[in-house]
Amino acid sequence: MNFLIIDTSSPQSFVALSRGDKLIIEHLPPLKQSQTLLLVIEKLLENTVIDFIAIGTGPGAFTGTRIGVMAAKALSFSKGISLLPFCSLKIFTPCEDGPFTLYGDAKSRGFYALTGKKTGGSIVFDSPRLVTEGSVSSTLNVPILKQYLIEKFHKTPLSNHTEIIVSYLLELEPEKKPKILLGVEQ
Repeated sequence: MNFLIIDTSSPQSFVALSRGDKLIIEHLPPLKQSQTLLLVIEKLLENTVIDFIAIGTGPGAFTGTRIGVMAAKALSFSKGISLLPFCSLKIFTPCEDGPFTLYGDAKSRGFYALTGKKTGGSIVFDSPRLVTEGSVSSTLNVPILKQYLIEKFHKTPLSNHTEIIVSYLLELEPEKKPKILLGVEQ
């Protein structure tokens, strides 16, 4: 199975191509996603047919997230392939078993937090929420994300380019599930 992973919601923006067992990761320069994203996608997809696109939908930087989601939607539409949305904080999932909390910078609003528990090959996540204290997660773990996305691909119906919304359209309440402002929650 071949698929593309795009996440442009943080300074650690990247595009990765999962081609069978192989994972090719290209990091994007911070604040230059609009200038580099399509070139990197074109380079990675040269002579490769993909089954779907996994797209990070935030929470994270408004403009960066929007650039990645719109590129994924356009590519999905043009190639007639499905999208698989994921919470962008999941790229920081640790390798070690046990409970964890992942944090993203919410600027003046505090931190986005995603808690979960990893047991062997199984990972369970709660809904993202806003918290006042935390420390921004910074260690990307794309191989763990790849495995999570493959499992999600086999369990979840895929979306088309019109069904994906980004997390900045959600109002995250502290310690509660997100309320949907527009569209459907992914």
